[in-house]
Amino acid sequence: MSSRYRLFRGMLRALGRIFLGFTVHGAENTPDRVSLVVASNHRRFFDPVFVCMAVPRRLQWMAKKELFVPGLRWFFALIGSFPVDRQGGGRAALRVALGFLGEGFALGIFPEGTRRKEGASSEAKSGAVMLAVRGDARVLPVFVGRIPGPAARLRGEKFHIYVGEPLAMDKNLRGRQQYREAADDLLRSIYALPEQEPVDRR
Repeated sequence: MSSRYRLFRGMLRALGRIFLGFTVHGAENTPDRVSLVVASNHRRFFDPVFVCMAVPRRLQWMAKKELFVPGLRWFFALIGSFPVDRQGGGRAALRVALGFLGEGFALGIFPEGTRRKEGASSEAKSGAVMLAVRGDARVLPVFVGRIPGPAARLRGEKFHIYVGEPLAMDKNLRGRQQYREAADDLLRSIYALPEQEPVDRR
């Protein structure tokens, strides 16, 4: 991590603990200095920030190019985002992502592809699995929980994030169907993380 990123992350974690009861479970599961795809559920615009707060690695994020508007570019650059042209097929972004993985970076991605409302059904996109297979990387599943409102915070409820154990993808996976099935399994494992942590979730 750069000193600027470390300071930014530390400040947000401190504020998160004070105002949201920010609590991370399993951060020690994050492998150091290996190629890594960090895959998380996605409910809010600021989920990339929350995942950065939880995972002790410098992350690079794939983000749709429409978000890179004047006034916000500095923010996306700070959290390590690079633009993806989804209508153009995203091949250039794919090459950039694989380049990061080839150099041992951690790459953040949302298997659902876009934000989902709490309780809404979702299906996984194959990108996280495909990148892990082609980039010879492990996948770190992350679940970002519900943010408690002011009344819930007064009752002692906290904002929980769960980091699972890294997963190795089958290197023999090929084709859209196999990638999609593996991505569905990955998404299920992400949503199962809170049930695997024996803690008081208040």
